Amino acid sequence: MTVLRSAISGIAFPSDMDALHRIYDNLCNERGFCHGSPAAQDLARATMSLFSQGVSDESEIRESIAIYLGRKSPAANLLHRGR
Repeated sequence: MTVLRSAISGIAFPSDMDALHRIYDNLCNERGFCHGSPAAQDLARATMSLFSQGVSDESEIRESIAIYLGRKSPAANLLHRGR
């Protein structure tokens, strides 16, 4: 999996943004979230939050997001109501 370059500094390099966008796109597709929907926006915020906290491994981000979506996140609530 991809390791992002500079999560701790708060600077997202173009390659980091490409990876974050790919993670977002893949998770939206896997979960059936429409881009721009409240669930997708929640997913984007959670992904960027992990990155800004120093999580720089793509598989770690995906695992953390899966856990987050299994909890009481706004996106998880939307999933349970039929997106």
